[in-house]
Amino acid sequence: MATAQQQAPAPEAAGPLLRVPFDGTVGWLQHSVMTIQNVFAIVGMFLFPAVLGASLKLDPTTTAQLYGVTFVVTGLGTVLQAVLGLRLPIVLGPWAATLAGLIAAVKVDGPGAAFGSFFVAALVWAVLSLPIPGLSAVGYVGRLFRNPLLFGGVVLMSMTTLTSVTVVNWVGAPGSKGFGLPAWAGGGVAIVVSFLILLLVRGPARSTAMLCGIVAGSLVWSLFSPISFARVGSSPWLLIPHLFSFGFSVDPALVVLFVLLLMTGVTGSLAMYNVAAEWGGIELPGRRMSWGTFGQSVTSVVAAALGTFSVCVYPDNLAIVRTSRIGSRWITFSSGLLLLAGGFVVKFDAIFVSIPSNVIAAAAVVLFGVIVASALETLGRVSWDQLNLLVIGPPFMLSLGGLFVTQETTAHYPLLVRTIIAQPLLTGPVLLLVLHLLVEKVIRPRRDRAAAQAH
Repeated sequence: MATAQQQAPAPEAAGPLLRVPFDGTVGWLQHSVMTIQNVFAIVGMFLFPAVLGASLKLDPTTTAQLYGVTFVVTGLGTVLQAVLGLRLPIVLGPWAATLAGLIAAVKVDGPGAAFGSFFVAALVWAVLSLPIPGLSAVGYVGRLFRNPLLFGGVVLMSMTTLTSVTVVNWVGAPGSKGFGLPAWAGGGVAIVVSFLILLLVRGPARSTAMLCGIVAGSLVWSLFSPISFARVGSSPWLLIPHLFSFGFSVDPALVVLFVLLLMTGVTGSLAMYNVAAEWGGIELPGRRMSWGTFGQSVTSVVAAALGTFSVCVYPDNLAIVRTSRIGSRWITFSSGLLLLAGGFVVKFDAIFVSIPSNVIAAAAVVLFGVIVASALETLGRVSWDQLNLLVIGPPFMLSLGGLFVTQETTAHYPLLVRTIIAQPLLTGPVLLLVLHLLVEKVIRPRRDRAAAQAH
């Protein structure tokens, strides 16, 4: 009789999905186009600084610097993922959970305590992620995430809950620039063009699907609402970062809050690492995944010191790898270098920020859909029995349900409880991991022993 540990063979298990392996290369033109496309795919990089700037009532100059340091941190983290120890085609980007946590923490104790507590929490995760054989807590969890039930389930939850980054930002909000016809038309064209290229085109041109969609959508947007690059001319040339520009203090309660929020990024990244490894036809050891989360955590330490967001694996960029079948980590490496260097040139940042965010978010809908399909493909290899149905069902419903709890309701709870309820990427994956351990380490072995004794 099959158990949950005996997985059905995947249809494509005979070989890797990728045409170009992780250490492979492509021609310089395709490499350059995909490098730029990777930059555009990091939706949060163009959205989150403006949201945080408005929430903290920052002046335009400070908000512009926030964009710059966000580019720098994103580039640093991406470079580390490509060369430090993980060595996968992974792009990191700003994490939505940290944005929500920073806004809530600032209201409670001010920006100095918010970023100071975030800094300490990031240090905690850097220590937990140290790639020391036998001592890495993240390495142990990473080994658990090889199970398709875990990494497929977390990816499915992540993509479901992150529709707020794609669909919601495509539609926009009343009063925002381009709300209405420009957003719908420009975003719609971006989706259609990206989809048709992925559907009909073969060869190197297929890898430009998202970039072509963004260009076409922006052109249609401009017919209804002109795109201005005036901020490029008015922006200063160089960014001069300042450590703890908002001050520094530590609130233990906020440290706990950020430790939990950073955990959502770690679990999501572990799941994405396994997805990428599966496409490349390799199995990641726990230590290699520890290197990945260590680089991610170190980058988040730098982010807190510079006054920006933590980072996590960006599914949009991973979907580019899947749809193009090009897994070269040297492409993401050059993407990181471009962001790292360009982040210090404020005029460079302003060019990307001038592109309508609605169009970028709409184009990401197609790529998020690819990752959802990949998660379903992974879950298709699980031997489903009553125990496994119970392991994934309640966490998925809890994760999905958290999206619909209103702010009016959560406002009645303490900050920590409020944040846990409002962050479905925390509740769902954690419960999934706990239930998986309970079933596979306790319940299933006892049931199998009882069945054996009965015979």
